[in-house]
Amino acid sequence: DTGASNSDRLTNLDNSSPAKALAFRVSGTVTGATVTLYAGATAIGSATAAGTETDVTTDGATALASGVHSITAAQTASDLRSGAYTGGGPEDFLFGAANGILADFYNIPISMGSFATGAKEPNWQAGLENSLSTFMASIVVSDMLLGVGFLHGSRIWSFEQMLMDCEIYEIVRRTLAGIEVNDETLALETIKSVGPGGNFLSQKHTRAHMREIFVPNYLDRRPYNMWETKKDGPRDWAREKARKLVETHQPDPLDPAIVREFERIIAAEES
Repeated sequence: DTGASNSDRLTNLDNSSPAKALAFRVSGTVTGATVTLYAGATAIGSATAAGTETDVTTDGATALASGVHSITAAQTASDLRSGAYTGGGPEDFLFGAANGILADFYNIPISMGSFATGAKEPNWQAGLENSLSTFMASIVVSDMLLGVGFLHGSRIWSFEQMLMDCEIYEIVRRTLAGIEVNDETLALETIKSVGPGGNFLSQKHTRAHMREIFVPNYLDRRPYNMWETKKDGPRDWAREKARKLVETHQPDPLDPAIVREFERIIAAEES
């Protein structure tokens, strides 16, 4: 805090250089854990805990824009071979779930860095770690999940990974929705009318509900001979989709009232 007092929460330290780095003391840490600081969803520093309190200095490289920032800390297990950030392992997933449960107990809103892979590129490791971390964060009903598209402990941004992470989330969401049981979903009359040895493809009930079944964009369900012809896969499809979105996507316009309010705020700041 470099403001007029030690409690006004103002600072001119923006982490743009080592001289502008910030320092935080994080409580409730576990010896040996990697404690990572985040500005929003971006990792800005880490340290290995040696006790229940850990001092973490930011990296002095990831500049923070002028304005209000939410700085949070999360702890994960360290790799025993190097002390490096892990991002995916039983301990990491349990840490995340425990944080969610504690936040709920104390009635504190929490955003979980559920897509917390340590992988350097979209690959098997990224899929594994992001799937399990998202599942664990979801079953404890975190208020917000964040981190889609990030790799290497939030140091790398990938459009391909973002699209594949969204599919991971959709699978987890549908799984946790469970199975709805009622007269319509049981379809006992349809089963009775088809009988043993029949099929349901031409049934009205099938036509009414078939599009509710999850259809993936990035899971390869093609016959082997089709894959063998091209030998492409999910990462290729995600890259192609990302490029198309960047080139063609037109965001929905903001409400005119919101635009006017933004213009008023900007004009006030610039005057």
